[in-house]
Amino acid sequence: MKNLSNIIAISFKSILKNKRRNIFTMIGIIIGIAAVITIMSLGNGFKQTASEQFEDTGAGKDSATVNYMKSDGEGAKENPFSQQDIDIAKQVNGVTDAKIKETEDQGYSAKMTNAQKKGDISILKKKEMTRPEKGDGFNEDDNELNKKVVTVDDKIAKDVFNNEPIGKTLYIDDQGFKVVGIVNDAMNPSAVNMPANTFDRYMGYLTQDYPSLQLSLTDDADKKEVADKVAKALNKKGSGAGEGSYTYTDMEAFMKNINKVFDGITYFVAAVAGISLFIAGIGVMNVMYISVTERTEEIAIRRAFGAKGRDIEIQFLVESVVLCVIGGIIGLIIGILVASLVDAVTPEYIKSAVSLSSVLIAVGVSTLIGIVFGWIPARSASKKELIDIIK
Repeated sequence: MKNLSNIIAISFKSILKNKRRNIFTMIGIIIGIAAVITIMSLGNGFKQTASEQFEDTGAGKDSATVNYMKSDGEGAKENPFSQQDIDIAKQVNGVTDAKIKETEDQGYSAKMTNAQKKGDISILKKKEMTRPEKGDGFNEDDNELNKKVVTVDDKIAKDVFNNEPIGKTLYIDDQGFKVVGIVNDAMNPSAVNMPANTFDRYMGYLTQDYPSLQLSLTDDADKKEVADKVAKALNKKGSGAGEGSYTYTDMEAFMKNINKVFDGITYFVAAVAGISLFIAGIGVMNVMYISVTERTEEIAIRRAFGAKGRDIEIQFLVESVVLCVIGGIIGLIIGILVASLVDAVTPEYIKSAVSLSSVLIAVGVSTLIGIVFGWIPARSASKKELIDIIK
């Protein structure tokens, strides 16, 4: 161990002796490792985000979701999950609890009943809306106090209030709500944002277009089997059985397939980026050959003092590995910083997640490059005999 630490110390001195040349040699490794880490971090981030979203739809281990779809494919006008339906689900063996599941990004269908304009709107429940495009919006205090305030989009502002909605009253199912801001949502045209508690108090009878039933299961339950039994029971006795059907989709299996696709894409792109590491390895080999040529006198002196060929080989091999590992660590840090920067710039769209496997791959690949591409020059150095050098 003492001899190895001495060899590593000598390796650092040798690398520092030719700083400029070795820095340029490491650039290829740094770029390659940084690219691989960035891609894998973003790929892992996508997987985590997808997993969280799928778990929210019932892909968790101890939960399942039963959906309802009308025969014509349109949204349900009345809630197909009554208290009676919930009781039916709870009676199935393996189900510990059942409740109507709300999806945050899905609106509740309602009727706008202003005298100037009548029509369908979509209400979105929010705890706060503090950054509207116009107006003041509403905050958590408004939500706690059940204030009858809403924000509208440009379409409603134009059709109902002639583009001057702030302070006016929007009637929803003949109930008045004060307009406190304008907020547009590309995914939900004719959208109205309302404090969640206000909605629960005044609009609690409304249902989402595509409601679902969230099932909580026992630890030993077969999720697919139990959920299929619930769907079958509801298709016989459910309140919406005559107009549509209740179904269970195994989101966990779907999630696993999605993760496999993510892994395949991530590793393929990372492998393409890793081609630069092969080129960097050639550069390391070239530099080590130059180092062997320049240090012929050093090799001769060590031979004269009794150093064996294996000692010389290990010395140059360790130098190659140290050079590559330093480049790999720098590339790892840069890759993490780049992934974090992308995450910070686009927090709503792209997430990054650095895993332990990514770190191990970075260090492992760097070490492997040092061994593979440093072995031939090291072997060449070990074959130099003192008598041949003197000649």
